[in-house]
Amino acid sequence: MSLRCLIVEDQVMFLQLLCTMLQGLRGLEVVATATSCHDGLLACRQHRPDILILDLALPDGDGLEVARFLQMQQPQARTLVLSAQAASFVCPEELEAMLVGVVDKTSTYETLQGVIASALLPQEPDTPTHPPTLPSLTPRQRDIFNLIGRGLSNKAIAACIGLSLATVETHRKAIARRLGCSGAELVRRAVLHLAPMP
Repeated sequence: MSLRCLIVEDQVMFLQLLCTMLQGLRGLEVVATATSCHDGLLACRQHRPDILILDLALPDGDGLEVARFLQMQQPQARTLVLSAQAASFVCPEELEAMLVGVVDKTSTYETLQGVIASALLPQEPDTPTHPPTLPSLTPRQRDIFNLIGRGLSNKAIAACIGLSLATVETHRKAIARRLGCSGAELVRRAVLHLAPMP
């Protein structure tokens, strides 16, 4: 049975991108979309989604109000926050149990897809719940790898650790080569690396 997903995002083009991206994920069905807090609350009431993908800055208020409402209706529901200020986002204590991740909206398509898939969908039975030990990375590469796992874009990582965008991109390529992966798989491994052991 597929998990029911509601997307609340006021930028229509980005909303369409998310819908297209999620269509390719097995086990997930987008049952509704909304572009405001008001419509998000109505969609929560009508569809009772299992998963909420949520923009914080909505034209009629704070997107976290939608998360709070869903939590009252569906205590087991999960929320993935989208924010242009992902690096500085602090989750309210009452919502920590339902938050599965924070994604920088400026991330690349592959980063978004990897984080969403890793954060929201259960792993296949033959997929380890935790990745194997990483090969030796430099301290700087480990920092960047961890920030990739938090959903930050290259630009956000550069700002976070005081490097140029080109330097972060170079490090990212080196990390991918060392791990023998690229694109969404690198993001998936980074997300899983930060996930707590079961």
